[in-house]
Amino acid sequence: MTGIIVMDTLCRLMLPELPHTIDPKSLARKGATIEGNYAVRDLHRLCEVLHDHTGRVTFRLEFGRDKDRKHCIITGTIEATLKTVCQRCLGMMDLRISSPVYLGVVSSLEEAADLPDGCEPLLQDANPISLPAFIEDELILALPISAMHDDDKCAATSILHDINAAARNNPFAVLKEMKQKTRNV
Repeated sequence: MTGIIVMDTLCRLMLPELPHTIDPKSLARKGATIEGNYAVRDLHRLCEVLHDHTGRVTFRLEFGRDKDRKHCIITGTIEATLKTVCQRCLGMMDLRISSPVYLGVVSSLEEAADLPDGCEPLLQDANPISLPAFIEDELILALPISAMHDDDKCAATSILHDINAAARNNPFAVLKEMKQKTRNV
């Protein structure tokens, strides 16, 4: 009898398998919510810009309609801690991403103009959307242009402060030095 109870408990704790493709409009009609996670290493385009491919991406997406019931709306969050390179000191850093999702599913640019304020368009043709690709696209869009440690955690901060202090003391010192070099040539 104990084996049955343990198996039942394990089955309830397991998350349902995520669909590979989704139809947002169908999910919106049902008022569905999808939540789950992917290994970072499985998101190949994202991995191209990362230092390390460890970790997990977690997400929660809710499908519904806007207040006028005209558009399918996707809301939710996508979160991950990604291993990237600081562009100031070139050291590895953990980059925490928490990206809100607020998308309106449209089939044309004319429909996109009619979305609620702040709602980004998601162009969908008749084909279903790849869920992993959708999550990956949203994460790539959430990446900063130039990831950097906080000033107090970056090894290059003291060097930059010294350079900036020298420039504040005499902003034309570099020009004077260049002028001297051209005279000596």
